[in-house]
Order: sequence, then structure tokens, then C-alpha cells
Amino acid sequence: MNGFSIYASSSPWFIFLCIAIGITYGYILYSKPTTLWSKRIHYLLAALRIILVSILVYLLFGPVIRYFDNTLEKPKVLFHVDNSASLKLISDSTQRQQWISILDKITNALNAEGIETATYTFDGAINNNQIIFNHTSTNLNQLLIEPKQEESGKNIVASILVTDGIYNVGMDPSITPSSKPIYTIGIGDTIDKKDVRLLSAVHNKLAFKGNEFPILVEFAQKGYNGATATIQLKQKGVVLAAKKITFPKSETQTPIEFRTSSEVVGIQHYVVEIIPLPGEFTTENNSQHVYIDIVDNKQKIVIAAPSPHPDIKAIVAALSAKENIEVSIFIPGITTYKPDNYSLIIFHHFPEGTLTGKKEFDLLLANKAPKWYIVGNQTSIPTFNQTNSLMQINVRSAQKDLVYGDLNPTFDRFVMPAGLQELLLSAPPLQSYFGDYKLKQDGITLLFQRVGRVVTTKPLLSISTNKETMVLAAEGIWQWRLHNQLTQQNTNTFDEFIQKCVQYISNQNDKRKFRVYPTVNDLQSGEHLYFEAELYNEIMERTYGTDIALQIKNESGKLFNFSFTTSVGNNRFEVKGLTEGVYHYSASATLNGKLEKSTGEFIIRKTSLEAQSIKADFNLLKTISAKSNGKFYLLNQTDALINELKNQKFKTLIRSKETLNEIINLPWILILLLALISGEWIIRKLKGGY
Repeated sequence: MNGFSIYASSSPWFIFLCIAIGITYGYILYSKPTTLWSKRIHYLLAALRIILVSILVYLLFGPVIRYFDNTLEKPKVLFHVDNSASLKLISDSTQRQQWISILDKITNALNAEGIETATYTFDGAINNNQIIFNHTSTNLNQLLIEPKQEESGKNIVASILVTDGIYNVGMDPSITPSSKPIYTIGIGDTIDKKDVRLLSAVHNKLAFKGNEFPILVEFAQKGYNGATATIQLKQKGVVLAAKKITFPKSETQTPIEFRTSSEVVGIQHYVVEIIPLPGEFTTENNSQHVYIDIVDNKQKIVIAAPSPHPDIKAIVAALSAKENIEVSIFIPGITTYKPDNYSLIIFHHFPEGTLTGKKEFDLLLANKAPKWYIVGNQTSIPTFNQTNSLMQINVRSAQKDLVYGDLNPTFDRFVMPAGLQELLLSAPPLQSYFGDYKLKQDGITLLFQRVGRVVTTKPLLSISTNKETMVLAAEGIWQWRLHNQLTQQNTNTFDEFIQKCVQYISNQNDKRKFRVYPTVNDLQSGEHLYFEAELYNEIMERTYGTDIALQIKNESGKLFNFSFTTSVGNNRFEVKGLTEGVYHYSASATLNGKLEKSTGEFIIRKTSLEAQSIKADFNLLKTISAKSNGKFYLLNQTDALINELKNQKFKTLIRSKETLNEIINLPWILILLLALISGEWIIRKLKGGY
């Protein structure tokens, strides 16, 4: 039901006062009789003036008109359909079409009862006839939560989850509470299939040229107790090693270890596979792909400090995740200084103004390796200002500031880790000196200091343009790593940020005028592959509009050719259609009449999660339904599900939408006032009045 009502800021009795004022005004104006027109016209003119004045006086009290619009919102049931590839492995096209037909049957039955429906898969909202079972992973918890978030605020009365109950990504869906009942429909087969599968191939991501490295293979089987199988390690179709295994009677298997080496620098692709046995249900899970980056040497980094500090441990932990980085620590009186060919020197709280370890610190300062200064409570600021070539700090008082990090939106020298901005917004503050901060030479600021909600222009983390010096003007980043663990259950964001900063400053200064590189070098199949392009003129200013040719070659030598042009704010190009494997790329462009090239390599990994488990888990579905006051059904019980939903007598909601508007703003009020004024004026003129 729709309608409106009028409200005023004063008592309704003031309407009579407005009318009285109008009558008084009309009486004063028309109290004297006239011979220009008849009494009837006289009274009409007086009435028009009384109405006009009464309305004008009433409008002075600011009355508003309230409109209300009531709409009926039907109950809605959400379908959550598991469209993962594991269901394609255990079914044929006829079975999958039968599943779609059952969804249509339930949908039509509910719609006939006045219940709206919407279908969601891992790919989002979709029509039933568009469902394709090809998703590379199964996150049932996400499948249940995201559609409800998208439909938030609507009259959602129930959910129907259609799945085999197998999940390989995310949380256990049965532990996530639901305020509405979840009805589950089990599809798939709960009977064990005769199958052999490789569970994993454990290996290091990085190995050194000529060194032997292990690949540990884990496997499982059903129905082949006592059978013998062959596991092979291959590269480019050539068998490097093979081992015979006899499956024991128990399901517990002993891992198999292969050891190999490589004299070729770069990403090497190995395949571990079990030769298929007779009667296997599927051979999709008989192989695992291994990618190992072969490098020449390690990058050596030393952290020098006057005393231990949690920051040092956090940095060491972040860098230790990179196998090609070797970190040593020098603290006078605790560890021994070891001269070496360092690629980066990190000074924590140095210089601190004492003579302790002065000889060793002087040697490190004289070293030509890039240096990273971390300013803290022990840092002697006057000595720091003389020692480093990047930042000048003028301390105003002994007071310390609590500052947060805020990303510089214009920084583009490398791609920041996903989730870094969110981490910085919620992470604890660092402690810095209260004073003025400025850069002594051309530099790039990665993080600005933020005090409370105010983002300042003071640099927090900066790198010199020549990449010889980096300064973090505060201490306490160990808290960021702990906060990363607390909020994301891992430290990947913090670790990747530290690794990228170190990698950027410790690499030799790149003077190339043309650079093309993938934003991520290691992808899973199905992920988006983007290439970033940087072009510079003679004075190293960014340029745009140059045509770039990109050629990508896979392991078998097949070439894929692309071309694109950069523009301001758009330096990326998406490449589609590549399958799993190791790829080498070469990009070229003509700058100032000279051909420039940029080369590299990247990996696309095959995702085999869906082939690891093919036995349906209906017990999980029963648990999900029981905890949410729903019920579990098999495919042949969908009529019972339809009747159950019909018997629930879901209610239609009435949604009221209310809007307020001052009457003086309404167009028809202006029209009415003009009509009253014009009518009175026209009548007076026609009758010879003024």
C-alpha cells in the first residue's frame, strides 16, 4: 500500500492561525465595496487572496510531506551448486544433465509456490543450463558464504547445497554457523574406487647448479594390495630414474625418494608419475609436476647491530623463506664478524655512538654493497645523518612518535604484495623520533608516516634512486609480522614485502630503458597472467605509446605471439590461453631507432586437487544440514525436498520505503500559488481594477 501524509514542525492548531491571518488580510483588502464588479466577483477575489495568504503563512512553518511505498518481497531460496572438476571425473554427460534437470524441477516447483530462486556456483550467479563442471578446486565454505553476502538484505529463507561433500580448499563448511536452514543434496558415489594416486611430490623450490637435490613422492592406493607398480621421474619425456614399489595391505605408504641434479641454470620441469595399472578408475591423479629453479650462487646478507632486537629476528625469518638468500648476524660480543662478498648490509640501530665493534662497523661502512639503515632508540642521529647518504633527521625533542605506514600510491618499481595495504591499516604503530625528515638526494618513498588518521609527507621507508641506500626511519616492524600471522594465519604478506625490498635494493642498478616482466612468475592454471611493461627515454623518464611485441615459447618450442601498447595508467597486458608448463618469453620494442629486448621465464602449474579425492562424503552433508536445522536428501528424494519446502509456509515480507520532502519544494505548490495570484490579477484587470 502506498500513500503520503503531511507533517509540520508546529502544532496542527497553527493551521487555524494561518487561515485567520489570511482572512484578516483578505478582509482588510476587500472590506470596502466597489462598483467595478459584482458582489459575487468581490467575494471570489477575497477568497483567492485569503487562500493565497493562508498557504504562504503555512509554508513559513516548513511543513514536509511524507511518502511511503510498501513493496512485497517474496521468500527466496539460494542454490549452491558445486561445479568442481571432481564431479566431472566420476560422471558422464548424461548424469550431469540429469543433475541440471533436477535443479530445474526444484526451481520450477518453488517458483510455482511464489518462492524466488537464484543459483550460484564457484563462478558466481548463473543460470542452471550454463553450469559447467570444470572448477579446479572446491571450497564449500566459500560456496555457502559468498552467495549469502551477495544477497544480503533480501528475504532469504533457505539454502540448497548440491555437492559430493568433497572439499580441498578452505575451512570445514560444517563449522560455519548458518541462521537459515541448509538443505543438502548428495551427488556422486560413496563407494571406494579402484585407484592409485600420487598425493604429492615434496621438493625445494630452489637448488644450486651441480648440487644433488631430493624429490620425495607420497602416494596412496585403493584395491591394489600386494600389487607392483613403477614410479618414474622424467624430464622432457626422458626417464631419469624409475623405482618398483609393492603396495602393502595397509593404506599407509612409505614415501619414495628420487635424487637428481642439473647443470642447466633456470626453471627445470620434472614429472613424477605412476605407470597406470589395469582397472584404475582414473589416471588423472597418477602424476605430479615439479618445478625447481636452478641458480648459480646464494645472495649473502649481513645484519649488523649493537644489540639483539625482535626486528632482527623478524627480518631473518622473512628472508630465510628464500632459499637463495643466506643471512648472517653480527652483534659485538655475541657473534663474530665474518668478512664476505655481501650483496646487502643491514644496519639496525647503527650508528649508536659508542666504540663497541667500531673496527668491524667501519669495515662494513666501507663496503661497496648497498646498505639498509633501520633507525631506533639506540641510533645516534647526528652520526646517522653524517653516515647515510639518503635521509636527514632533525630531532626536535626526546619525545618519540607512534607512526603507522601508509603506501605511496605512485610507487611503481615493483608490485606490492596482495593485502599489504590492509595489513598496514590495521597493524600496530612503529616508534620513530619526533622531528623533521627529508631526503638528501633523489629517492623513492615506499611508505609515508601516518600519525593517527593523518598521512604526513614524512618518509618512513625510502630507497635512493641509485639503489645504494634504504632507510626505515622507525623500529618495531616485528609487530607487523606477528599481526600478519594473527589476521591471516600466515606471514606471507610481510615476508614478501621484505623480500621484494631487499631484492630491489640488492640487485645491481638496472639502467635498461625497456623492461617487460610477468607480475607473478609462478601461477596456478586458471589464474590470470599479466605482463608489466616499463619504457624510459634517455633521461630515464617513463614513456608511453610504443608498440611492444611479446613472444612466449613453451617447453616443446611452440611460439605464441602477442602485441600491445602501453598508455598512462595502463602498463599491463593480459595473456590468455596458456596451459601448464615452463615458458620463456622475449619482448621487443624500438626506442629512438634502436631495438630493445627483455627476456625471462615463468611457470604455470597444473592444479590436480580435484583428482586427489573422488569418494563422496555424505556424512559431511548430513552434519551441515543437522547443524542448520535442514535435511539431507539423495537425488531420488527431491520430491520429498520440494514438499518439505512447501510445508514451511515461508512468509512474504513487506518492505517500506519512506521519503520526506518539504512542501515548498513541490512543483505543484508553485503552480498553485501562481494560479491564485494570476487568477486574481486577471479578474481584476478584466473588470477594470488595478
